[in-house]
Amino acid sequence: MAAHGRSGRKSCRRRRILQGSYLCIDSLAAGCSMNFSLRRAPVTVATAFSLLVLTVAWLALGRSIRNETESWSWLVHTREVLEHVQTTMTLISDAEAAQRGFLLTGNERFAATYTVARDKVPLEMLALRRLTSDNPRQLVPLRSLETALQQRLHMLEVVMQRYRAGTIVDPVMLESGRLIKEQIVTHATAIRLEEQRLLRERQVRARGTRWELIIAVTVVSGLSVFLTILLWVVSRRDAVRLRAERAQLDATLRGIGDGVVAVDGEGIVRLVNPVAENLMGVTENEAVGRRLADLLVLTHENGVPVPAADAAIAASGTRRWHLGAGDHHHVVEFNMAPINSGDAALRGSVLVMRDVTERDVRERALRESEANYRYTIELNPQIPWKADPDGNVKGVSERWLALTGQSHAAVTGAGWADVVYAEDLPGMVAAWTHSVTTGEPYDFEHRIRMADGNLRWMRSRANPRRDQSGAVVAWYGLTEDIHAHKEAELALRHREAELHEKLVQVETIYRAVPIGLGYVDIRLQVLELNEALADVAGLPKNDVLGQTPAAVLPAPFGEQVSDVLSNVVRQRHQVSGVEFHDTSIATGARRDWLGSFFPVLDGDEVQGVVIALLEVTQIKVAQRELLQANQSLEQRIEERTMQIGEANAELRAFAHTVAHDLRAPLRNVEGFATALLEDEAERMSEDGRMFAERIVAAVTRMDRLITDLLSYSRLSRAELRIEPIDTAAVMRIVLRDLEAEIAASRAAIVVAHGLPMVMGNQAMLVQVLANVVSNAIKFVPLGTLPRVSIRGTKDGTIATLSIEDNGIGIAPEHHKHVFGVFERLHGQEQYPGTGIGLAIVKKGIERMGGNVRILAAAEGGSVFELVLPAAA
Repeated sequence: MAAHGRSGRKSCRRRRILQGSYLCIDSLAAGCSMNFSLRRAPVTVATAFSLLVLTVAWLALGRSIRNETESWSWLVHTREVLEHVQTTMTLISDAEAAQRGFLLTGNERFAATYTVARDKVPLEMLALRRLTSDNPRQLVPLRSLETALQQRLHMLEVVMQRYRAGTIVDPVMLESGRLIKEQIVTHATAIRLEEQRLLRERQVRARGTRWELIIAVTVVSGLSVFLTILLWVVSRRDAVRLRAERAQLDATLRGIGDGVVAVDGEGIVRLVNPVAENLMGVTENEAVGRRLADLLVLTHENGVPVPAADAAIAASGTRRWHLGAGDHHHVVEFNMAPINSGDAALRGSVLVMRDVTERDVRERALRESEANYRYTIELNPQIPWKADPDGNVKGVSERWLALTGQSHAAVTGAGWADVVYAEDLPGMVAAWTHSVTTGEPYDFEHRIRMADGNLRWMRSRANPRRDQSGAVVAWYGLTEDIHAHKEAELALRHREAELHEKLVQVETIYRAVPIGLGYVDIRLQVLELNEALADVAGLPKNDVLGQTPAAVLPAPFGEQVSDVLSNVVRQRHQVSGVEFHDTSIATGARRDWLGSFFPVLDGDEVQGVVIALLEVTQIKVAQRELLQANQSLEQRIEERTMQIGEANAELRAFAHTVAHDLRAPLRNVEGFATALLEDEAERMSEDGRMFAERIVAAVTRMDRLITDLLSYSRLSRAELRIEPIDTAAVMRIVLRDLEAEIAASRAAIVVAHGLPMVMGNQAMLVQVLANVVSNAIKFVPLGTLPRVSIRGTKDGTIATLSIEDNGIGIAPEHHKHVFGVFERLHGQEQYPGTGIGLAIVKKGIERMGGNVRILAAAEGGSVFELVLPAAA
């Protein structure tokens, strides 16, 4: 667990500027005289830059989130300590109360309660020792509390044993127990006060990290908006590339196997491929320069000419028409694709024609065959059946047996009732009984459960056959499948109810929405409108009806709306997002509207136009205010950048102070302590020599800690020269530097042949590998000789170095924590160190563009995998 007051990790990252160039490719289209060039869109570079900036911003945001999480985890930790202290006091009180209850009543239930509370106290103390092990100030009161608790529990146990043995309890012992209980309360109070002090400090720290997080979120949001606008601007420039692809499209159209005709925006033929020549009956030279609609004789399947052929050909989509070309007749499938430029204007279209005459003949024959089959099946939907005069069924059609899955024997008599739906059966039986009794014709609609378990609506009808005396001798009936009709009837009723409800809702919305809605005919006269549209005109609703928008709306607003309506009626296409504005002559106030116009079509004829006008005055005002706010935010970002640069300079000055000024007094302490041991050792007591040796050890460890901290700090600031590195040569340097440590521990180091070449910095890679190998030698079980195996692999552009040891291993839940600064899993006395070595490893690998992960070794120990870019 990290020590209290853990210092924040400091790192600075340099941004790399990605530079790209546009690649221009000049090519000559086959059979076409137009040259074209393709430029790689600059949106790629802009996107990469945006992602880089957002990544840096999100990393800063992640750091703030991590600090916030860490602050709250310490708050939870402190509250957990307080909770365990309270639980311990509750348990000792429960144990005392249960003991007194047992002494007074002799009831064994009190004894059981006492035993449970007594056994839980050591567990709570164990949890308290674990939770407060990071705070030396809590060790003394915790030991005192634990000693007092043990004494109190021992005294309670002695009293219980004496009571069971029949011995009278000594009052002096009871008084002594009371004093011990007061000591317990005193020590627990001291622990609580210390934790409450820590709680207040950590709450202050948590509030600070919360503000840091809020600032980071604000900066990231602002950057996201700015970069989104930047990408939009750059992407518009990329649209120019589409014009250059026009020539390439021309060459492509000539090479495909279907008939292809290319026309310009006026419908004039510019290209005809050989297949299209055969279908149209004209050559390309004869067709080029003429209108395509004049060359194509298009009719529907029934022989009716295609109306408005120009518009039909210009529209996108797939159509099938009959094409006449001289004495030839073809059924052709037309696929129309408009060609639009970056400004959304129609530059032409490509017409792909496929001769599907034979397929059309086959489809006609198939449709006729299917129609005949359906007609035959539907021609006789009834199922005949017969019953005796008493109403008992005597015979049924095989179709009934196939539908229901019943056998012939099961149907006879009243067995048919087994497949009738339970809800319909009583009514069906009553109707059939009535007919049998009275001789009246039988007619009833019901549902049956078919062999597959589904329900199906049927209609059963029957008439009696009588003899000469008029007596009924038999009943002849037909059961007809009316499922589709019944479902349609029920669906129609349900649909009518839904439509009525929807109509009420639409009328309510029509009246309630703040959008001005209206309907005009092709003469632009208003036939219907809501109150919101009447408010736009500033007139009562009845005064607007029958008028044109130009007559009732303020000028020039009304004329603009009328012009748009005329275009919609003429072009039969909807128009959305048209902006209008009007400035009051009296007040000078400006109002803005956003209009959409939707033609009401009956086939290809326009019946009228629906108008929708939404006032967006407040939105426009907000947009202008947002633009001003963005400009102010950019200025604040520049000022903040200058402040960050000044802070980085102060950090470098602080590191210089730590490297020189802080180590000077350490060397003095070490020198005096060493001189004391050398010159005064004979006159010093054994404890004095031990204390002096500890001073020297502590100073040495402090100096090592400062050295590691400076190394870790330099990893973030140092300029790296990335170049190909021979990892085998690096390992030789590492083993030479660790030669004394390897010899002292008698470690076995095995380096595999063929280590891959990597891209990185040699000095930094030496430092990283030295730290990993040194840890592998140091962290081994007592009495075990270290054994380290080093090997490497290359997979494409990735190289992996694996360092496997036979040490004590690292639990999976600690794999991420061990790379933090000052993170230690073991005490200083057991395994000495500063807790920074693996942090240096992770930082160094990441600076070289790689990553590090920990795996469990096959036979204990750990495997450190260092992943780096492979050298070419």
